[in-house]
Amino acid sequence: MKTKKSSGKIFVRLNRGEEVIAKMKELRKKYDIKNGFFHGIGAVDKLKLGNYNVENQNYREKEFKGAFEVSNFTGNIGPDKIHAHITVGDESYDTKTGHCSMARTSGTLEIIVHISDKPILQHKYDKETGLNIFDF
Repeated sequence: MKTKKSSGKIFVRLNRGEEVIAKMKELRKKYDIKNGFFHGIGAVDKLKLGNYNVENQNYREKEFKGAFEVSNFTGNIGPDKIHAHITVGDESYDTKTGHCSMARTSGTLEIIVHISDKPILQHKYDKETGLNIFDF
């Protein structure tokens, strides 16, 4: 992982074989990120997608392997959580999307993280949805 920080932004390049969410956690620690939103593009060859059922209040996850173009990697970073979603296209140009709990970079992943000091993005459990949501 290579990073550069400038004017409230962190520019990130992930390298082949690096696990995306693990590297985002390293980034959060390195720069002490308490409020960040990110977006990126690139390629992955393995990922785990989640889909949340609000009625049952549970995640269903599925792992995929193959050659995937990342057309969108987006989410937020708080001191207690990295919340990431990803949209990928496969070799047949079919799209897969969902909550991203794991992804492995196959070529590169280029990410921009927009950071600010306030508000701190803490999360709290919401009984109605079963989700950990922003606590303002």
